Amino acid sequence: MDLRSSRLHPYETGDDILLYDDVVSHFDESQTYLSDESFVPVNDHFVPPEYIDGEFQERRTILADGAEQFGVTAVAFDNQEELLWMGNQGGHVTSYYSAELQKHTSFQVHATEDIRCLHTFENGVLALMPSALRCQMRRGIPIFTHSSENMVQMQCLLQLSPQTLLLGGHTHKLIEFDLNTYQEVNLLDASKNGCAILRQHNRFVCCGDPSGNIELRDPGSLRVEHSWDTHTGSLSDFDIHGNLLVTCGFSNRQGGLTVDRFLMVYDLRMMRAVSPIPLLLDPLLLRFMPSFSSRIAVASSIGQLQLVDTVTLSEPDLTIYQVNSGNSLSLALDVSTSCQALALGDSGGSIHLFTSQNNAIFNAFSRPTEFADPIEPFDPISITDSLAILSSIPLVYTTPPTTMLSDWPKKFLKNVCRPTPPIDPEILRTMKMQGTIGYAPNPNTKLRNQVPYIMNNRSTAQEQRKNEENSTTFAVIPKRYRKLDLKYSKSGLDDLDMDQYNKTPFSGLEATLPNSYCNAMIQVLYFLEPLRHVVLSHLCHSEFCLCCELAFLFRMLDVSRGQPCHAGNFLRALRNAHEASALGLILPDQNNPNLRKKTNLISLIQNWNRFILHQIHFELLEETKRREKENLKAPPFVYRDTDFPSIDLPRQKRKTRPESSEETPVSSNIESKDEETEISRMFGTKQIHVHRCLKCQREVSKESSLLVCNLIYPENEVVRPVSFCEVLSQSLCPQQTTPAWCDQCERFQPTEQSRRIKSLPALLTVNCGMDNNQEKSFWQTQMDILVKNAAESSASPGGKPCRYGTACSRPGCRFKHPDQRTGGGGGGNSSSPSHLYYSHSWLPQHIQVDLRANGQVNITKLDRPDDTVPSDKETYLQTEVYDLCAVVCYVHEERRNLVGIMNVGPGYHQRTSGTTVSQWYIFNDFSISPVASQEAVWFSLDWKIPCVLYWMNHQGSSHVLPTPTLDLPVDILAAETCLATSGRGITYTPLSLDETPGPGDLVAMDAEFVTLNQEESELRSDGKMATIKPSHKSVARISCIRGQGAQKGVPFIDDYISTQEQVVDYLTKFSGIKPGDLDANYSSKHLTTLKSTYLKLRYLVDIGVTFVGHGLRNDFRVINLVVPPEQVKDTVHLFHLPHQRMVSLRFLAWHFLDKKIQSETHDSIEDARAALLLYEKYQELEAKNIVRQTLEEMYKQGIATQWKVPED
Repeated sequence: MDLRSSRLHPYETGDDILLYDDVVSHFDESQTYLSDESFVPVNDHFVPPEYIDGEFQERRTILADGAEQFGVTAVAFDNQEELLWMGNQGGHVTSYYSAELQKHTSFQVHATEDIRCLHTFENGVLALMPSALRCQMRRGIPIFTHSSENMVQMQCLLQLSPQTLLLGGHTHKLIEFDLNTYQEVNLLDASKNGCAILRQHNRFVCCGDPSGNIELRDPGSLRVEHSWDTHTGSLSDFDIHGNLLVTCGFSNRQGGLTVDRFLMVYDLRMMRAVSPIPLLLDPLLLRFMPSFSSRIAVASSIGQLQLVDTVTLSEPDLTIYQVNSGNSLSLALDVSTSCQALALGDSGGSIHLFTSQNNAIFNAFSRPTEFADPIEPFDPISITDSLAILSSIPLVYTTPPTTMLSDWPKKFLKNVCRPTPPIDPEILRTMKMQGTIGYAPNPNTKLRNQVPYIMNNRSTAQEQRKNEENSTTFAVIPKRYRKLDLKYSKSGLDDLDMDQYNKTPFSGLEATLPNSYCNAMIQVLYFLEPLRHVVLSHLCHSEFCLCCELAFLFRMLDVSRGQPCHAGNFLRALRNAHEASALGLILPDQNNPNLRKKTNLISLIQNWNRFILHQIHFELLEETKRREKENLKAPPFVYRDTDFPSIDLPRQKRKTRPESSEETPVSSNIESKDEETEISRMFGTKQIHVHRCLKCQREVSKESSLLVCNLIYPENEVVRPVSFCEVLSQSLCPQQTTPAWCDQCERFQPTEQSRRIKSLPALLTVNCGMDNNQEKSFWQTQMDILVKNAAESSASPGGKPCRYGTACSRPGCRFKHPDQRTGGGGGGNSSSPSHLYYSHSWLPQHIQVDLRANGQVNITKLDRPDDTVPSDKETYLQTEVYDLCAVVCYVHEERRNLVGIMNVGPGYHQRTSGTTVSQWYIFNDFSISPVASQEAVWFSLDWKIPCVLYWMNHQGSSHVLPTPTLDLPVDILAAETCLATSGRGITYTPLSLDETPGPGDLVAMDAEFVTLNQEESELRSDGKMATIKPSHKSVARISCIRGQGAQKGVPFIDDYISTQEQVVDYLTKFSGIKPGDLDANYSSKHLTTLKSTYLKLRYLVDIGVTFVGHGLRNDFRVINLVVPPEQVKDTVHLFHLPHQRMVSLRFLAWHFLDKKIQSETHDSIEDARAALLLYEKYQELEAKNIVRQTLEEMYKQGIATQWKVPED
């Protein structure tokens, strides 16, 4: 009979309803196990004659662990114990004991991958995932986990011997795995479609691939002996027993896959197919019944089960069992070795157990199963019983090697001896030594039997040692160099008193954002007057132009008046620069302390320095070419050389040295002026690269421009004095011999490579290296030699003697002592006092560079810039005097830091304070402190290491350049093209020509934000939360509405900002932004770039409009816009009394305007309109002179309603 067309009616029993076919079966999902009371066997529901007479009965149906989310993908009967193992799609494995399916063990194997196959062996159970193999004890304790690059989409495993496994999957390789060493020992070639099923026979190892091909391999060599194409479409399952191999699968019919309603049978003796076995169901899974060599259990995907015989001597038994699976699909099937139990797992997370008898067993001879020790119950003790004997509950004492779970690991423990008490100084003074033993009279300074109070002295000693360590740390590294450790509020730095960190008129940079390690270099670039002038004059249309973002940031630093600036937009453009990512300048997780410790900040900041100069150069060059192309007016049919850069490319001129010539003139290519920018003219050192083959004397030269010079230190380990000028001269004109290809010799030959300087730059940039111990040791050696010579000079007979003589105990005494040695060492030597390291520096503040006619340079140290060395104009082509203007240092401490020490020129002081002076400052994020000029060249290499040096031409350092003005056109407020492919168009009315805003015009504004990085907080000892680092937010929507005119309240800007960064939290409840709104591929909003909207706001600020809004200070901070206070009317401050809480916009709108806003979500246009109406209300109250009275009434009502808006 065919049950697929039949419909069985439901039978009710208590609260359970069991239905078949397409009717859903209901389970109590709160219980993962259906006990005898809640489970009713199938034959108690109804009594169909073809089912009750069947051999097998459905005894148990349980919901496996995680059934509410994951389906069962693998079931396996244990071959050694009475256990049934289950694995699901969530990577969880559970075992059940006996036919009652009592849960035995349960553990998680993988967090994300599903269980493909389960196999039990003597020592445990093996679980195969797509990319890993896990072995666990039956108690759940893991033994090993193996994964490798060869394990991709693994599907099946087979145990060939007690110590060998064979793994297969959807790859072209079979993996042979050793269970003793836990390693892969061999890789075998599989079929082109991989291996999805493995079965073992006493003569063959059978491998089946998804396309229907089955290979028979030799068990010893694993070579393919025979192969069969069983099904034309796909192979779903096969099994082997005795001399028969039986398969089920699909066939290709009429362009699609169709289930084969028969089983293909192959005889392993004749190696050919025999008569197939027809079925009444669509087969998906099959297993041989081990006790019956000719019997097979076949299951379909909809839960039908049929037992068939391969050898039928009489009319076959057509009994079909229907599994109680509802609408779930059958995914796994297994038969116990005793043939008394069958188990099926379905996609609904249920396990169905069929047994042939009530007391069914899984194995004929199972070993005992180990269970957890029962917990011994103890009589409860009342907490109020003061006479209770606590010792009635025994405490387990462990003996080695057994340990308690609460014991600390050995790696965190060490034996600490009691500190030796100090010896009385009187004993040391009177002690006489005889050999290694000292004798001294009793000084009688202690009473008889007098001992210190142990606990008190111990704690005091510990605190004293801790204080000494802290005091030493603070004494070594000055506070102005250390990483600032602040407790931020929700608004970041708004609630902090910045005067304690910065009392100068200059502005610092916040360090709460990722990749803010470059703050020191940004400040260096800002205080280079020529570079600042060039950057502020630049504006282009590129979205992530670093030069434009630097210009916007420099503008903020100009007008911030000492308040720290937020560099979020610049760092956003830096993260989107592909070149920066390729150079490793983007740190993936700056907040991770382990990652920060592994990062080499010295090389990182030097690479950043080189990158930013090259990037600004190329961005200026691209903008120059674009403008030239727009301004060039030529007929369209005329081709110009500039259209084809390869025509005008400089050519390398090669010349071979003649045998009769003593000196060969070097011909260099001249760099095209079209490739020059203001950056290359300021920073570029024109140089000629010369490559000369030492074999044939052939020379090749080319010209280039060097923006950053890397210091090259001598490799000779001989200790000798070497000046900084010598090292810099060798670094500018290096010469080395290395193998290189010679076109004339047509082979690699020893080649002399050298560089010759053609012209000197106005700004000389130097990377110090110092990222290895060898270079640090060289620098320290030169400092020691310099200080040693200074100490010898100070110890001359003409030196003033110390008044204390040999009894002097002052460290670093500057006067002469009778027993003073004339040797020199480090800073700790008495002959080299520490003050000499500060006053005598190896790095000069002023240098003179003379360029010779042969391209070499002569560098001389100057004490003052006016002390120039006379040079012969015929010998030297160019002479420049450079002043050190900036130094970037690495501070080696626990948190590691980068600081900048800069000589701020008179132009910056004139713009901020009206004075024309020059002063050195140290910039440590938002902490700025004035320092002496000597501190810029003083280095203590154990914690202060130089990284980047900037030298400026002495003539240019005194020039004051005017600040360029950025004149934005009024049409910048016009609607631009939407970036979203399915955008709905603009939702606002752009300003017309007669609506052009002017100074003092009102513009209501509001912005919405999304979170890129969550806030970092810690719990204090008093129970309060302290913010370590505020959240990193990015602007998502900006709206501006008209504040006057006929269209008052109508928006003229409503831009959604496109972002390519990962958003952690869209803050939909507070921002109204939903996932997909900021993605150009899926957004239906008017999507624009941040730069275009920023320029609109920048235009409104420059023309002097007055912004009205609620909480605009934080909005402008995240947008990176500085607005003068007189141009901001913030309702959060207007409706606020001193020493009282800030009031939300929603409460203000309800109290003063009788409007309920932000009921479900926030809308920036609605919030901007509410802020505009509130400002008008405030003007009305101010005209009546009742502002304070009205605010006091508002606070009273707010306290009464707990600052909540009553619902309708």
